[in-house]
Amino acid sequence: MLVSELANYGFNLSEAMELCADDEDIYKEVLETALEEGREKIPFINDLFAGKDFDRYIIEAHGLKNAARQIGCDKLSDMAKESELAGKAGDIDKMISNHEALMAEYQRVVDVMAQLF
Repeated sequence: MLVSELANYGFNLSEAMELCADDEDIYKEVLETALEEGREKIPFINDLFAGKDFDRYIIEAHGLKNAARQIGCDKLSDMAKESELAGKAGDIDKMISNHEALMAEYQRVVDVMAQLF
């Protein structure tokens, strides 16, 4: 798969490339790091959720929001932001109801990046 094909999977390449100084090699490095991190973070976030460590979960949602935006995954970023803000507002029920969809989207993004490498 070529980097340009990521747009077919919902990646906002123009924004991501701008954040990477319009350098495809830098963007690939960022994607590779995001892939490695995603493989670690998905089970970690699921463990936080299962253990009801919602304070740490909110922190992880915040980090995911920013990391996803950096690689051009606006949908994932928006979903993470929604969970983060719900948690900060004390709306744990909303955060809980968003968890499965958030993790499914995160896994989809990781799977797409894995095809690139």
